[in-house]
Amino acid sequence: MPALQHPPPSESPVPRGGVLADVFLVAAIPVLFFVFAAKVELSERVVAWTERHEFWQLDELPLTLVVLCACLAWFGWRRLRERSREIHARMQMEGAMHLALQQNRELARRLLRLQEDERGRIARELHDELAQECVGIRVEAAGIEDEGRARDLPAVAASARAIREAVDRLHAVVRGMLTRLRPPMLDALGLEASLHALGSGWSQRHGIACNVQVAACCEGLLDEARVALYRVAQEALTNVARHAGAAHVQLALATEGDGHGLLLTVDDDGCGMAQGRRHAGLGLVGMAERVAGLGGTLALTASPRGGLRVAVRVPAVPELAA
Repeated sequence: MPALQHPPPSESPVPRGGVLADVFLVAAIPVLFFVFAAKVELSERVVAWTERHEFWQLDELPLTLVVLCACLAWFGWRRLRERSREIHARMQMEGAMHLALQQNRELARRLLRLQEDERGRIARELHDELAQECVGIRVEAAGIEDEGRARDLPAVAASARAIREAVDRLHAVVRGMLTRLRPPMLDALGLEASLHALGSGWSQRHGIACNVQVAACCEGLLDEARVALYRVAQEALTNVARHAGAAHVQLALATEGDGHGLLLTVDDDGCGMAQGRRHAGLGLVGMAERVAGLGGTLALTASPRGGLRVAVRVPAVPELAA
């Protein structure tokens, strides 16, 4: 679910100074017209002129114009009432949209929180069950291998060694799964160390240089915000490895100039957006959900390095705590 935008604000009321100016004009124009008409005796001139054209009934024209003005006033009043009803309905709709947006955002935050809780539970079970069993099998296989060598049974020793190596590979896979499910450093050492470890491990796996710069501002973040920023950085690096063809990536987290928000950027020097490598896949949808749950924004723009920039802006700590 992409990040949603706030509905447009309702129309601002007319300034008080403008209302007073209109009232002054409405009062001044009739007074000036009365003074002018009295000075030139306008009514007498009109009556004299219409008497010369009685055949055309022009003497009925002033009253007809009065009736026309009344009809126009009635027409304007009807349109004003309709406009007032439209504005009232629009304000109600905007209020309902704003409430729905808040509820949608809160629901997304709860779903993501449940997802992270479930990931943490699965990670604990994998660590307590599968990882421990791998360690046990490895110890048993090492014992069998030593026993086979002691009794001069090379086939047994070779089979035990093969079992131990397979368990080592399985254990490495389990450790990788544990890291992806719930990074242990995120709870033990914080977001800064986790982002550095993420960039270092990602660089080693994919052979792409990754420079990580994290400001000290992230230490006071809520757990929800720390996990969301880590996951966004993780997904952005995954997209770079899959689609960018980049040789260098820079991951940075810092406070914005006004100090009221955090800015996470991932810049690469790859093919950029020219080849359409960034599309609305599930990865971007998940990133947008996490950012929207924090009340932030996600933007994809051209990077100064020549590739793509993923920029995430989220509120600072006091607003998150609220």
